[in-house]
Amino acid sequence: MKRIVLLLIIQSAITTVFACYNETHITKDGKTSSRSDPMHTFYNEPDKRSATEFLNKYDLSKPQQYDKDVQSDIAVNLAYLGRYEEALAILEPLQKKFPDDYNIAANLGTTYELVGKNELALRFIRKGIELNPDSHDGSEWVHVKILEAKLQLAKDPSWLNTHRVLQTGVTFQSAVSETLDEKADDVEYQLQERVPFTPFPDKILANVFDELGDLYATQQSVELAYIAYDFSLQYDPADLYGVKSKMEQLVPVLRKNKIPIPSWQGHYYNRVRSQLQSDIAMELIETVLGPDKKKSASNQGSLTDKLEDDKYSKERRRRNQLFLFGGLGVAVLLTALVVYKARKMP
Repeated sequence: MKRIVLLLIIQSAITTVFACYNETHITKDGKTSSRSDPMHTFYNEPDKRSATEFLNKYDLSKPQQYDKDVQSDIAVNLAYLGRYEEALAILEPLQKKFPDDYNIAANLGTTYELVGKNELALRFIRKGIELNPDSHDGSEWVHVKILEAKLQLAKDPSWLNTHRVLQTGVTFQSAVSETLDEKADDVEYQLQERVPFTPFPDKILANVFDELGDLYATQQSVELAYIAYDFSLQYDPADLYGVKSKMEQLVPVLRKNKIPIPSWQGHYYNRVRSQLQSDIAMELIETVLGPDKKKSASNQGSLTDKLEDDKYSKERRRRNQLFLFGGLGVAVLLTALVVYKARKMP
């Protein structure tokens, strides 16, 4: 009987987390919009544990013995660990040997950016777009704009005071536009990849989050706009872009629609803490259901790996794993409460 109760608790916790799909949102002008997915989540650092586990499978003293795709993946995981020069030592000769390989060109461009070689980074990110215009759901234009802004900033330290990084044309008063709506999705997608490599403060990301806030506020959601502006403040506490004023203007709309005032903290996760919570959740599964069920839950990621032909599969996999672990984290607390009360009962 206790096992059944615990299973119901876990199921209800996971179901609660998944309930944020297919949400209706309100723009700052009171117009209804909708999103099929919740806002992307951001981590404070790359997944270093997974990178380490991946690299442990290979002989890093002789990466050339592996095929080009494995070499490229080795370089990416080295970069996740901050070992950028080692990553470049693999990617540079690899790109010369396979100049028309999109993954290699894009990975090389990203690694150049991480070591501050922004001109080379822009060159290879643009080349990657030429090779595969639909990469990252067609959002790589955001990467280009950020690199262009970095180059402008190197020439003129005050450039950000008078320019917007993404140059989408959106303002806090913009009308609803399909083009702007799509740009919001692109920016959000790119930020999920960029935020783990960009600790607070950072004026460029403050600028980008401010622009994303305007895109959200006018096209999609006052709730998400408030969060984006809040992120902008974390990246620029001096509030160069006046996001506090915009947040204040959104508060009446949030209250009118009975939307709790959100916070950036609800969408920014500590990677190590999240992994620890998932480990605890898996141990709970083993305790309640047995080792076989734990193995089944642990295989969640490998099963979804088979969906690579779907261009959204990687993103969906990340979200599903986050929701699963988040729900299980809640389940841990609820289970502990049930066990405690059961022991107190005569």
